[in-house]
Amino acid sequence: MFGGSGLVGDGFIKESLAAADVTEVVTVGRTLLDLSHPKLRQVVHTDFSDFTAITDDLAGVDACFWALGVSSSTVSAQDYERITYDYTMAAARTLATINPDLTFVYVSGGGTDSTERGRSRWARVKGRTENAIIKIFRNGYALRPGFVEPLHGKQSKTTAYRIFVRALPAIALIARLLRLTPVLMTSTTQMGQVALHLARAGYSRHVLENRDIVTIDALRR
Repeated sequence: MFGGSGLVGDGFIKESLAAADVTEVVTVGRTLLDLSHPKLRQVVHTDFSDFTAITDDLAGVDACFWALGVSSSTVSAQDYERITYDYTMAAARTLATINPDLTFVYVSGGGTDSTERGRSRWARVKGRTENAIIKIFRNGYALRPGFVEPLHGKQSKTTAYRIFVRALPAIALIARLLRLTPVLMTSTTQMGQVALHLARAGYSRHVLENRDIVTIDALRR
């Protein structure tokens, strides 16, 4: 698990720890999370451009959930590409040497450009990352959520996102009235459960839009 301090990453961890068939959750981060659990093992690693030093710590893993990311509006174009693409590839290449059949679930976003030729730089970089993951791993998947509702008591670090959450009841009502909820909205719980489903059973498509995420979660119940 990479990106465990974020909103979606926290959901991945909480849902995985609660799953009876998950024997261990390994988190990789620059600092320890404020979380303790018998099934949780935390690995502190500072150089996200090279994960070869922690290969032994990652031995035996069956799935990787990648939720590490940053808003393109908060960093330079170079830093955005380094964090979004380079860090992801560094981990993916190391994990591929450990277990090429590993399930890699990459958290992307709605509007990502799979062609890598669009006008939006962030969408091209995300698309490039998605394509690379799916090429490296036959069990590679990209999740493209819309708005993710926090259901584990975790708050987003982004002020605008927190304001949006407070307005969510009204927004959710409008979305339901317009029957747009599966297109626009998911939750940290659904994201975690769908990532686990992909690790257990896979899916017919490698790129999952918000509607796929909501549909899979509904079908698994």
